[in-house]
Amino acid sequence: MKRFVWSALILIIPLAFAASPALAQRYNPAINPPAPPLNTLTDQEKADGWQLLFNGEDFEGWEWDREGIWKINDGIIFSANGSSHLFSKKKFQNLELSWDVCAYDVGVPEDGLARPRMGNSGVFVRCVKTGGSFPKGYEIQVDPYDVKNPTGGIYGCAPGSLLVDEDGNWKKEAFFEVHEGKWIHQRVRVEGSHFQIWVNGKKTLDWVDEDNAFPEPGFVALQNHHPTDVVLFTNIKIKELD
Repeated sequence: MKRFVWSALILIIPLAFAASPALAQRYNPAINPPAPPLNTLTDQEKADGWQLLFNGEDFEGWEWDREGIWKINDGIIFSANGSSHLFSKKKFQNLELSWDVCAYDVGVPEDGLARPRMGNSGVFVRCVKTGGSFPKGYEIQVDPYDVKNPTGGIYGCAPGSLLVDEDGNWKKEAFFEVHEGKWIHQRVRVEGSHFQIWVNGKKTLDWVDEDNAFPEPGFVALQNHHPTDVVLFTNIKIKELD
């Protein structure tokens, strides 16, 4: 299916802005930034065993693999400059993980003509480093345009129910909830081969990997997919399960 071209929903800015996290956030078209305080735990979350995987100040506990830009500005992780992944230094197996993410495309075609948008990102669990452009593992998808692998599913495994129905038909009305440039909240729970995903509090996937493709502990990895994508992350929290 042809990808949507939805330029009216975003603010197109020159690619040069991508080099500065302050400028990228200043021109971020999202109208729903996460409410402060960022990167904090409630008393209930602490009691339930949640921990911050990102402390909001530096990359302690994280490392990246390629030449992409990864910076922090005002408690928000900023990424630009092409395909790159930010990996946790620690491996995890069974977990609950939650985060806020915003992805948008800042590319301006030289010919000035409309083209498919991207805003493509994702978060890997049980991630295996390959040394190449993309790691392996289960990628919780962030892409409102990919009908086969849309936001709220696992890339290459299960598309989820947020943006496509059981027959693979596009849910146009749901696009407005998670369109490019809009902050969304995601959560995944992984127990053995059982995966559950929520987007903005709605369950979008309840799936069992019959192949159990990645059973071993692996890294958490944040993705920036495309050369002209800007991706923002914050409020990354984790709860390890027994």
